[in-house]
Amino acid sequence: MKAIIHIGTPKSGTTSIQAFLRLNQAALCEQGFRCEPFDPSNLAQMELATVGVIRAGDTVQEANKRHALGVGDHASQEAYVNRYEDMLRTGAQSWAEDTYLASGEQVHSWLSSPKRIAALDTFLGQFFSDVRYVVYYRPQEEFMLSTYSERVKRGEMITFERHFEQRLQKMNYWRKAQMWGEVVGKERFVPRLMVKDAMEGGDLLDDFCAVAGIDRTPLETPPRMNLSLSAEEMALYLKLGRLVSARKASGAPNPLFRALFKVARLGLPRPGSRITLTDDQRRQIHEVNAASNDAMRAAFFPERAALFSAA
Repeated sequence: MKAIIHIGTPKSGTTSIQAFLRLNQAALCEQGFRCEPFDPSNLAQMELATVGVIRAGDTVQEANKRHALGVGDHASQEAYVNRYEDMLRTGAQSWAEDTYLASGEQVHSWLSSPKRIAALDTFLGQFFSDVRYVVYYRPQEEFMLSTYSERVKRGEMITFERHFEQRLQKMNYWRKAQMWGEVVGKERFVPRLMVKDAMEGGDLLDDFCAVAGIDRTPLETPPRMNLSLSAEEMALYLKLGRLVSARKASGAPNPLFRALFKVARLGLPRPGSRITLTDDQRRQIHEVNAASNDAMRAAFFPERAALFSAA
């Protein structure tokens, strides 16, 4: 049995891919693909990234991630990984399908060292004869904006200017892609670009299906999910966050905040406006990533004149 693991990046259509796999779980089995999340309530399949962290001897630290996993200290996280291992061992022996499909965007962000990447690859190699890792990269300008929306959604009280300063030097796709290629082998690491002229049919789900060998024709398409906040919604989040925390100390969402936001947003314009980058911010992003983007292009997309088309 083979495996195709979609590993992110965050904010690059990962929720759409995960919803697509879940919606078509039964139909995909008929095509020879097994989609079997360890925790059916966890769409993001965080078990994948947790394996890499735990088997490398580390511990998931973030309170909201621990809450989503339902685990606390290192021992409980290790037990969680062991249960996932048991599930895969049993499944690999009984599943009739040819390919195991999974999607977890935390893999790309959490597995930030060769040791963690190797830990996950060794773990999956116990059960699958061939494991390939698919990742989508979107233009850094878009990534900058969408990750700010996500941070605000998580309850972080941060201005866009501060977010820009923190993120500017952390969007080097080549550094992580090079690491994955060196650890698992370039033939098993499959980077894709989330831009229309690089995706099959100009569509993310069409492209993922083409890469995985899925016939999308008979399959259903999920509604768009995890949309970015409008500028007005972000302002409301930050305003309410000064009065009521968006999350509890445990990392769980605060229902009081959610209720207040739901009522207050009724007065906001729909669909609302979008935050944008200044010309200077765009210039900075281009300058910081020019060399690494070209190295990425040369290594994985030599047919392209530039990694991403000019904005």
